[in-house]
Amino acid sequence: AVVSTQSTGIAGLYDVCRLEGDGSALYSVSLITTSASPSISWLHHRMPALLESEEEIREWLHGGQLQSQSLLSLLHPRTCISLYPVRKTVNSVHTNGPDCLTRQDPPKKRKSLTMDKFFAKKPKIDSNEEESKADSKVEKQDKEENSIRESKEDFVKEEIKSQ
Repeated sequence: AVVSTQSTGIAGLYDVCRLEGDGSALYSVSLITTSASPSISWLHHRMPALLESEEEIREWLHGGQLQSQSLLSLLHPRTCISLYPVRKTVNSVHTNGPDCLTRQDPPKKRKSLTMDKFFAKKPKIDSNEEESKADSKVEKQDKEENSIRESKEDFVKEEIKSQ
């Protein structure tokens, strides 16, 4: 569950395009992400670009009236949320109510049986080789994310200029 004690929004972009022919509307939406804050980086390296106050939400929604630098300053990791485990019933679309937010203690680990241990063993991996692979994967992800972030920033700047 995600907990916040105040209004929180997620920065995003939307567009409506009229299709040729029948003129029907095609709606598109993008949620903007940023680097993860330290409090949730264990879960994922990205997080939604959160807007923490009514004022920030208003600024974002009326962005055409602001300088692009003002809008970009809103897009940074936030610490206004905390994460904790909840019941698995939240995975059902039929479940809705305050119980969905109730903190759930993690399940206790059961004692492992000898046969479980036998089947659970994994081959030893050279830790230096594993770290090198992980580092190169992270570097590749960082490059891709930087490229995407720069494209999004350029798009936002162009949208602001065109309004």
